Amino acid sequence: MTITQIAVFVKVAESLSFTRAAEELHMTQPAVSHAIAAIESELETRLLLRDRKRGVALTDIGERLLPQFRAMLQRMDQIRQQVAADKGIDVGSVSIGAFPSASAYFLPTVIREMRENYPNLHFELSEGTADEIRRGVHEREYDVGLVLLPAPGLDTIQLAESRMVLLLPDGHRLHRREKVAIRDLEHEDLILCRGGHEVAVLNAFEQEGLEPNIRFTTHNVSTMVGMTAQGLGIGIVSEMALSMHPHSLQVRETVPSIVRSIGAAVPSLEEASPAVRLFLETAGRLFVEQEGFIVK
Repeated sequence: MTITQIAVFVKVAESLSFTRAAEELHMTQPAVSHAIAAIESELETRLLLRDRKRGVALTDIGERLLPQFRAMLQRMDQIRQQVAADKGIDVGSVSIGAFPSASAYFLPTVIREMRENYPNLHFELSEGTADEIRRGVHEREYDVGLVLLPAPGLDTIQLAESRMVLLLPDGHRLHRREKVAIRDLEHEDLILCRGGHEVAVLNAFEQEGLEPNIRFTTHNVSTMVGMTAQGLGIGIVSEMALSMHPHSLQVRETVPSIVRSIGAAVPSLEEASPAVRLFLETAGRLFVEQEGFIVK
């Protein structure tokens, strides 16, 4: 099988559509079908199921082989980048996955810096939940992911630690407190903004022997800010995510603090391409020593 055929299989497997894969690869649909048939013929097994009603689906063996095919493509890209670097040319691509608040906070700064210094690099950005991004890095769907730490089974560098804070409605009784004990939230209506920090919040309440009264859960910080402003509850959100959403509400730290580490993760530092290494080096230089965060 050829690298081109493998790239076609990965694209079809990810899009679950021969038509969409052909469009994205700038190939004809018969050429895509031929590439898949060639791989299946060589391996003597079916990797994809075609159904006129349900479309395309991966077989069990196709699902298991997909991460390995992705790894082969990443290794070929690494070879091309190393040859280009030897010629004094910085080229390559980096596929990056991140959960929304980390994406908005870290990526614009890192990518701007890299584009200024390495204009020939190409970036592919994807967002998902913290769990989805970590799983995507494991399965080599992304070259690098911004994840919550620890991330077992991945090589990581810590970029920062983000504190969870409380957002108080106007006139709330807890305005008088400089910091709010978690025990003081026992009977309060809470609005939790998802982003991967849910486990840390639940664990903090459990350690205090309390059950949080989470009345609403949002996926968007702006929604949580608006609901808090309407007096629907106390918002719980990461300080990093909140910093990108202007508001006039009162913010308080919790006692004890609820903190999660954020880092960049790759399947293997040893196997990382030159472009991925440049991304990690740039992110570390820009954020690891930045004031305002707790870092190693």
